[in-house]
Amino acid sequence: MENKITSAIVIRSTLFWSIVGLTAVPYTILAISFVFVRILGVRTRHRIISSWGQVFTYLIRYLCKVDYTVTGLEHLINTPAIIASNHQSMWETIAFSTIFPQHVWILKHEILKIPFFGWTIATLSPIAIDRSRGSEAVQQILSQSVSRAEKGFSILVFPEGTRVKPGAKRVFKAGVAKMAKALNLPIIPVAHNAGYVLPKKSFWIYPGTVEIIIDKPLYPDEFDSAESLLEKLKNVVYHNLTAITH
Repeated sequence: MENKITSAIVIRSTLFWSIVGLTAVPYTILAISFVFVRILGVRTRHRIISSWGQVFTYLIRYLCKVDYTVTGLEHLINTPAIIASNHQSMWETIAFSTIFPQHVWILKHEILKIPFFGWTIATLSPIAIDRSRGSEAVQQILSQSVSRAEKGFSILVFPEGTRVKPGAKRVFKAGVAKMAKALNLPIIPVAHNAGYVLPKKSFWIYPGTVEIIIDKPLYPDEFDSAESLLEKLKNVVYHNLTAITH
């Protein structure tokens, strides 16, 4: 299915990005205050700043006619886990904060140095890594993941490593399964089709409903190896992607 740009989409998208940008200003100011004045607990600060995701999903629903449905909410658990999702869009990166328990992202540490934007992200307790350090980056992920899990956070991972166009497939990186094995954290498989409403690198937002399927947790001790766990995760996500209607 190919999206077509219409005058309504141009108007709605422009209005959305303008308003959502303005709503980010007070959150940025609040986040910067958290950086310089260590008030409130880490989870409380995270909950306050990540509530911007609710603003984002509200505005994109009523301005751009983008809604979402979720199947499998009963598979979510109350303890920290690795949320492993396919990656198609900016939409899921933000909107997942309204669907899943409190979680953190894995990102490049350079992002945290970006004035205002990076400072805001820093208040969300991300796992920041230096990819130039090779194998040391893996240890950075593991040590920081332990810290975040101890604080009650789950960890959002996109095993494909980058945004992928709807219908395309990309090799799942082994890190997600190795992390689950090393930390003994269950993996929650997630599939969605957000790339149809907000494509990669697109300014235009197309009306539609994002369908999300959350599958049963995969417990690492039930698999003989990280490889078998990764294969199961990949098969579950791709199977559910084919079940999602466009």
